[in-house]
Amino acid sequence: MTGILRYVSPEIEKLLVIQDRDKRLIQLEQQLQRIPAERVEIEERAKAATSRLEELKGKARLTEAERKQLENEVASKRTQIDKWRSQQVLTKKNEEYQALAHEVSNAEKAIFKLEDKELDLMDVSEKLASEIKAEQQVLNDVNAQAQRQKETIGKREAAMKEEIEKLKAERATLSAGVDESFLNRYQRIMRHRQDVAIVPVQHGNCGGCHLQLPPQVVHEAKRSAEMVTCEQCGRILYWSGEFQAATGHAD
Repeated sequence: MTGILRYVSPEIEKLLVIQDRDKRLIQLEQQLQRIPAERVEIEERAKAATSRLEELKGKARLTEAERKQLENEVASKRTQIDKWRSQQVLTKKNEEYQALAHEVSNAEKAIFKLEDKELDLMDVSEKLASEIKAEQQVLNDVNAQAQRQKETIGKREAAMKEEIEKLKAERATLSAGVDESFLNRYQRIMRHRQDVAIVPVQHGNCGGCHLQLPPQVVHEAKRSAEMVTCEQCGRILYWSGEFQAATGHAD
C-alpha cells in the first residue's frame, strides 16, 4: 500500500490505515446484528400469510358444519313428515287427520326455510373456496420469496463473516507495527467513540466534534511531532494538508 502524506507522522499514518479497517469492521458487525431481525421479519410475513389462510379454512369448516347440520335437520323433518303421512292413512278420525296435516304443512314450511339457508351457506362456501385458493397462492409466493431471501441473507452473512476475519487478520498485522502507546490510546478512544478516533483539523476545527481548536493545538497538530488530541472530544488530531492515505480515501 502506498500513500501521499504531508504533515502526518508515521505512527498516525499507520493508525489511519488501522482506523479504516476498524470502521469497516464496525459497519460489518452492525450489519450482522441486524440479520436476526431480518430473518424474523421474513418469518413474520410467512406466519401472517399462513394465519390468513388458516382463518379462511376455519370459516369454511364452520360453514360446512352449519350446512351439514341444516341438511340433517331437513332429513329429520322429511322422516317425520313420512311418519305423519303414514299415520294419516291409518287414522279414521278427521280431527287427527287434520292435526297431522297441520304438522306436515308446518314441517314443509320449515324445510323450505332450512333449504334457503342451506343455499345461502353454499354460496358462502363457494366464495370461501375461491378466497382460500387465492390465499394459498399468496402463501406459496410468500414462502418462495422467503426461501430466496433466506438464501440471500445466508450468503451475505457468510461473506461478511469472511470479510471480518480477513480484516481482523490485516488489523493484527498492521497493529504489530505501531508504537504500543499510540495504539493503546487509539483503541481506548475508538472503544469510547465507536466511530473514529483520529480526525483531521479542518479550517481550524476538530474533524470529529467540529468545534474550534485553540491556535496552539492547530500548530502542534501541524508539526505532528507528538500525539495531539482535541480538548473537547478527546480524539487524536492530524493536520491533513494534502492527504491521501493508504486506505484509498481522500480527505
